[in-house]
Amino acid sequence: MAVIQKKQKKEMSDSEEKKCNDDSKQPVLVLDLLRSILERLSFVDFHRGRCISLEWYSASESCLAVKNPTSPWIILFPSENVESKNDSCKLYNPRDHSSYIVRDLGFDLARSRCLASSGSWFLMLDHRTDFHILNLFTRVRIPLPPLESTGDGNVFKRVYENVSDGSCIKIDNAVLWVDEKRRDYLVVWNISRLFGYHKKGDENYSWKVFKPLKKNDCCIDMAFKENKLYVLSVTRKVTVYDFSGGDSPVKCATFPSLRFRNGYSYNTQGCHYKVAVTLSGEVLIIVAKVEPYPRVECFFAVYKMDHNSSGYERISLGGEALLLDLGITVEANCMKNCIYFSNDQFHRYNGKSLCDDSNKNGICVYHIRSRYVVQVFEHLTASSKIAFKDARSFFPIFGGKWLL
Repeated sequence: MAVIQKKQKKEMSDSEEKKCNDDSKQPVLVLDLLRSILERLSFVDFHRGRCISLEWYSASESCLAVKNPTSPWIILFPSENVESKNDSCKLYNPRDHSSYIVRDLGFDLARSRCLASSGSWFLMLDHRTDFHILNLFTRVRIPLPPLESTGDGNVFKRVYENVSDGSCIKIDNAVLWVDEKRRDYLVVWNISRLFGYHKKGDENYSWKVFKPLKKNDCCIDMAFKENKLYVLSVTRKVTVYDFSGGDSPVKCATFPSLRFRNGYSYNTQGCHYKVAVTLSGEVLIIVAKVEPYPRVECFFAVYKMDHNSSGYERISLGGEALLLDLGITVEANCMKNCIYFSNDQFHRYNGKSLCDDSNKNGICVYHIRSRYVVQVFEHLTASSKIAFKDARSFFPIFGGKWLL
């Protein structure tokens, strides 16, 4: 009897050892199963699944090449004229004509403004003058210092506009940069000649302020790429500031003002001026004139610095496309030599809804050579029960190459 019990114990021990050996292989099987599940999910659910655990995140890394969008998406924010609180927004993928409603983001989108984006992250400013960075898919929110915390004690008085509800903050331009892998970020906003910026890890929880422009000058647009801020002033001059160093940005380059030669054939009165950076790092100035009523009529001219003549030459984008909201060009497989823009981009926060009959053609793609709008996304607002106040192009992407 004792011999039998000893034999049974040995068999049980061998069985447990075998089970342990099998368990050591289990993570491989789990990752395969998770990859199989993730590959079947929609884009939104895929990025939510990445946040479940480290195992899900690891499994998703091998799916990114398939899941990352290869063309910019469009996001629409709810209008302020809705009667009740609205914390949902609409996303649209032009490649497969799919749309998503992202709900329950945890704050009132209708009474907040989107100032900039970087990948799936958005820089938001609410009616209480509070900043935060929001990831639409993971619901992660990173609080930022309020406007009142700027180093200049009078800045809040200058930017606060006494309107009927006391909630309008006049910020002219802003940029956001987020590094997914390093979990790093930088935010820069501008009001007239004043710039506020905040980096992850800053010791003081406040906005640092610098005033790089002369007294009679102000910023009309800016772009950010590879740690450099490109500032376009009202004199149509571009100045570049490097944020890769220590506490303060350093001026590293200046480009002369864009001047038009005699005999320039287009009336520039009422035009908007934008700055952008190409894939190769070339600085562009874009002259834009958009008349949305009663139908979209546009004019865009793209200029690049000609280093031989110290002036600007008018160019086409070739195999690239320009995302005007992001201030960058990207490689294009289709829609080459095009500009992605929104009419509302030139008249943001003017109180008009994108769903108004006179403003339904607000999201467009413009072909530079033909000088025509080649794609209009009017169905996004025409069929919607929700009124939208703003539309933006963005890349919902977690690393990888941006490709149109």
